[in-house]
Amino acid sequence: MAEDYSLESILAEIKGSAFINGDKKTPSDILEAEAERILREASAQAAPAPEPEPEPAQVMQQAPIQADEMKAPDIILTDDEEFDDEDDEPMSPVSDDTQVFDISLDDTGEISYDRSNLTATDMQPINEMSFDNADSDDSYATPADTQGELPVMKYDNRTLFDQATVSEDEEMGREPEEEEQYEEPRLKDAAVRFAKSCNSLSMRLLPAALISLLMVLITFVYDSGLVVPFGIGHNLDYAAGTLVVCLLIVMMLCVEVVVRGVDFLIRGTANAETLIVFSCAFSIVSATFTMLSGTALMLPFCAVSALSLTFAAYGEKFSLRAMTDTLKTAVGSSEPYGVQAEYNEDIDKSVLKKSYSRTDGFYNNLMQPDITEVLYQQAAPILLIVALALTVLSVIINDTVENALHILSALLAAAAPFSALMSYSIPFSFVAKAVRKSGVALAGWGGADDISFTDGVCVTDDDLFPPGTLRLSGVKVYDGAAPNNAMCYTASLIIASGSGMTSLFAEVIKQQGISALRVSDFECHESGISAIIQGHQVATGSAAFMNLIGVRVPDDANLKNAVFTAVNNRLIAMFAVEYKPLPSVQSALIAMLKWRIDLFFAMRDFNITPSMVGQKFKVPFESFVFVPVKDSYSISDPYSGKQGRMAAVLVREGLGPYAEAITGGRLLRSASFFATILSIASAALGVILMFLMCWSGSFLSAKPGNLIIFMLCMLTTVLIVCGYVRLKK
Repeated sequence: MAEDYSLESILAEIKGSAFINGDKKTPSDILEAEAERILREASAQAAPAPEPEPEPAQVMQQAPIQADEMKAPDIILTDDEEFDDEDDEPMSPVSDDTQVFDISLDDTGEISYDRSNLTATDMQPINEMSFDNADSDDSYATPADTQGELPVMKYDNRTLFDQATVSEDEEMGREPEEEEQYEEPRLKDAAVRFAKSCNSLSMRLLPAALISLLMVLITFVYDSGLVVPFGIGHNLDYAAGTLVVCLLIVMMLCVEVVVRGVDFLIRGTANAETLIVFSCAFSIVSATFTMLSGTALMLPFCAVSALSLTFAAYGEKFSLRAMTDTLKTAVGSSEPYGVQAEYNEDIDKSVLKKSYSRTDGFYNNLMQPDITEVLYQQAAPILLIVALALTVLSVIINDTVENALHILSALLAAAAPFSALMSYSIPFSFVAKAVRKSGVALAGWGGADDISFTDGVCVTDDDLFPPGTLRLSGVKVYDGAAPNNAMCYTASLIIASGSGMTSLFAEVIKQQGISALRVSDFECHESGISAIIQGHQVATGSAAFMNLIGVRVPDDANLKNAVFTAVNNRLIAMFAVEYKPLPSVQSALIAMLKWRIDLFFAMRDFNITPSMVGQKFKVPFESFVFVPVKDSYSISDPYSGKQGRMAAVLVREGLGPYAEAITGGRLLRSASFFATILSIASAALGVILMFLMCWSGSFLSAKPGNLIIFMLCMLTTVLIVCGYVRLKK
């Protein structure tokens, strides 16, 4: 055997290894040492004594693949190229040792082979490996059996094999720090509680609205000089007394708003409900003073205060209904996906990602103070102080101390707009109801805030091409390799990567009764992956990756979306994969691009390139950010999410619900923020107008009826903004 090796063959082998290793020049002493090694190995192979079987843990001495040092350009596809592979030239063998067979699904869903071009030796069982040092006992292994190697996770038809990571604390021998634990009720119990509160408030809202409407009618009839019915006539005291009684009834019917306003006042933080409580209180005080003194010239502002209280209760109802719907949606699946905003150090970005079977932190995020609470807590103290100051100023200028309470009640009534508690609750109700149809539960303002303040969204293989959209259309086997062996090696490596092709290859080997092999030393490269399987260096990737590692791909096999597998730098098989784009995925991509949401594509499937996504889904791929493959695995791992708040919960799979949660959160935040600003502006404008009328001597123009008309007009503008949300969703 030693004489079969010539100097040319020795140099060819050494140069080939040097090329793979990236060595541009090999010293002469290394050449001599390598030549002696090859001759010794050849002499040992010629010896009659059988070579002992290697240990399973022994790794074949093979030149490592240095693909990261030699970057291959991505495959660029022209616009006129098709992805169906139907127009490609028929796959034909390139040598006498190449076998061709097709794989397809028959009517029963079983995998069937076209064996017309196969011999009996081509279909040898998996335990009769045609490669040297094959170990049939190294089939599927549990994580406990793979110490120091890439462990294999249980295949559950959704999340498959992935690489286990060891935290820095564990590597340093430290105990990992425990993160803050959130005490949250069961979402189902919380949904029942909110539903009961909503039903209770709904029963009391109708009589409150009717009484408020009666108060408005009394106010307008009296201001117009007509005879007020119910025995009131033109008597101001009777009219004021009736309004006070009605206002007290409305306050009892809407007791939640009153209690919360008083509670925040006791805490030292005024809010929108506190403004309403002050409006009601000083309307009652002003009416009482009117009846006792008989000096007032017009009705108190009890009707305005009652309307503010009733509209606030309606806003509370919308909020309770939205929370109920949201929580009911969140408990609609036993294995939901949580959407979480997480900072990723690898790309230095904060991205939204899906975390499998996670709802922790969702309730706390749902209960976060909304934009109305936050802004009104800043505006309410200012409005109260300004109302008091302007009252004093008006009394000093006009020297009308007897009208001080009436002026103060007018300013406080204007400071409590009808839209105070509707600016956020109505948009939230519309968005929650719309996204619920897609199986999305949005965590209120907290979730919308998390979604809006991230740098983008993580999109994975399964988001673009869910299970069932990939099909194996054909296989070529080279160099005399057995089809089962080629399929087993390829499937084991694909499954270990956890890419979008995992479910496809897992189903194929399951149909054939083949077990996945244990994988170690897994490495991911641009446009390919590699690992050690049963002591062999196995590489799988695109045609560009094969050329990158020095494996020649036949010209007729350079197909689009093909998977090539090489063992020990020897091409053994090519698998043609068809990708079927879904219209729902295309709609989701377009929707997120319209909202100018940055999409971070964390792809493990080496066939998915920017140009492929652009042509498959008819979207501009220049808008996408493709994460480097070395960072894609950490970002796309659905189990790697840290403890924290969930911005949303998805009870359905697919990119559609994912996009609904993100666009819904963006819409909720923008609409409710704008509506709240309008609400606060209407309150400030109302206070200024009422002060100007009292200051300029037009005291009789500052009537409750005129203020009601103004505040209803401002409420209409806010409702138009809220209606925009319903139109968009």
